[in-house]
Amino acid sequence: MNAFRIFVLGVFVTISSGATLFGQHQTDSFSPVHVGTHLPYEIDLVPYDLGETPLPSVHSYAKAQWDGKWLLIGGRTNGLHAFTQNGFDNFPPAFQNRDVWVIDPVGGESWHRSLEETSAGLSVLQVDSLSVTNNQFAQVDDRLYMTGGYGYQTDFDFVTFDTLTSIDVPGLISWIQGADTIAADHIRQIHDPLFTVTGGAMYAMNGRMHLVFGQDFRGEYTQFGNGVYTNQVRSFSIEDDGEQLAVHDIVMSEPNEIFRRRDLNVVPVIRDDGNGEQVEELRVLSGVFTEAGGAWTVPVEIDSSGNPSMPDSNSPDTFKQAMNGYHSAKLGLYSESVDEMHILLFGGISVNFVDRETQTLIRDDFLPFINQSTAIVINDAGNYEQHLLPNEFPVILDDESGKQLLFGANAEFMISDGISTYENSVIRLDDLHEQTTVGYIFGGIAADQPNRGNTAASGRIFEVVFTPVAAPDIDFDGNGVIDARDINLLTSQMRSAKPDIRFDVDGSGKVDADDLTFLIENVVGTWFGDANLDREFGSADLVTVFQAGEYEDQLPHNSLWETGDWNGDGEFDTSDFVIAFQGGGYEHGTRSVAVPEASPSVAIATLLLALLRGVRPSIG
Repeated sequence: MNAFRIFVLGVFVTISSGATLFGQHQTDSFSPVHVGTHLPYEIDLVPYDLGETPLPSVHSYAKAQWDGKWLLIGGRTNGLHAFTQNGFDNFPPAFQNRDVWVIDPVGGESWHRSLEETSAGLSVLQVDSLSVTNNQFAQVDDRLYMTGGYGYQTDFDFVTFDTLTSIDVPGLISWIQGADTIAADHIRQIHDPLFTVTGGAMYAMNGRMHLVFGQDFRGEYTQFGNGVYTNQVRSFSIEDDGEQLAVHDIVMSEPNEIFRRRDLNVVPVIRDDGNGEQVEELRVLSGVFTEAGGAWTVPVEIDSSGNPSMPDSNSPDTFKQAMNGYHSAKLGLYSESVDEMHILLFGGISVNFVDRETQTLIRDDFLPFINQSTAIVINDAGNYEQHLLPNEFPVILDDESGKQLLFGANAEFMISDGISTYENSVIRLDDLHEQTTVGYIFGGIAADQPNRGNTAASGRIFEVVFTPVAAPDIDFDGNGVIDARDINLLTSQMRSAKPDIRFDVDGSGKVDADDLTFLIENVVGTWFGDANLDREFGSADLVTVFQAGEYEDQLPHNSLWETGDWNGDGEFDTSDFVIAFQGGGYEHGTRSVAVPEASPSVAIATLLLALLRGVRPSIG
């Protein structure tokens, strides 16, 4: 890749508006990130090489797709912006992307032309407004709509532009490929303060356009500069007959400081309305910055009419996003069969990451670049969970420094032709029955270390390969749920001289304690000691097992999971407390990544406390 051009002093310090080094995030705690749990797929990110085909190195651009080709407009061709007190050093106008590109990933071809060509027929102001960074864009059929964006207006200043642009996608692609036409014939613009937004997102939903959050930044961007956040969703209808461009029926949500967000992931979702009908909505995930300069953690839900709402951030039951909080490549999949939405977030910038060796969640308030990807799963009850995907961006070393590169930030996902989707481009998960290239990730920022490193615009393509993974056949009793009866059936097979191989849930070729661990931690997703299977191990579980009265009762093999047999030997005795407390889950909430093991003194003290309180009933 090209030599890195910018030395980053620290992502958090330099791009936040807070006065402190470590800004205060929306919440002090984060929801668990589940590691090793079953998902109905595996995702592989595979480098996709087009050989000698020219490709741009660009990030923070707008894109459209047509006839198997990608159209790329705007963005920047250097890395993450600098953070001096000079806006021209931070956002050098020379690195505004004034070329428009067409890429055919399957045919292995590319084309590009400069918007500054005389034959383009565009004014200087039009070129400036089309070569911005971090604008909002949405494609509707053969039209690409773009609003705002930040950049240099020639002979004036840095501005957030007030434009709504309509692009005839096949027409502009034809011009880029060399057709004897004029680019300006395929581009129309109108101006209004409504569109003066950068760092937000825009999606079409139910025939209307929704401009979500973002800010109006005016003048040179400096280290402690700050724009005016919209704090709202702006919804409108677009009238576009190919000649006239206008908007009407403008509705703005009430501004609210909890919507003070930019540089975020906004994703279209599908949910069941309770009557078997699928409803289109939007979900706003994380983003930056709070008034104190931190990251947002609680998602915002935008209904089909464009009304935003946020769950109570103080509730212990509210999901608080831990990873992949900055704008990155992403895709959505929905399963009608189980009414479950999966949002995949690829790399980027994150408050937390997972140490895979220790399976611990590591917090880094400098907001590091990461290669890890996660799936945010929204179930049929509307509850959120975040799962670490087993695979991440592949190891690619920088040619000059030899350091591993980190990808995903300000990149975009391009869906493959022929993939079955809903109207809002969410992929139909139930239609994916075999290994499939669902799309590609292109561009973005590449960093050579998590913090304080060098960055550059990326010109790499990654193939996104989806492989369906069948759920383990662990419903041994066939009642439709995985519960304590399935655990007890497995442990009885563990004690059998000739166990049934179908109980080999971890695929090792034998039925043993490892299968029990796999079932409890990876399938059920809970702790050893969780007798009542509420996904927590606490005092309520101790009450349950002691009230059952089987602790060292001298009756052979009479104990079950729910009565204290947690190691699978059929007995409830001290060995069960050993395995439970060594897991470190006592009073630690729901299981996610591993936590430090509880010390023996904690286990003994807890057990003695339970016994002294008379939880264990008398025997005999």
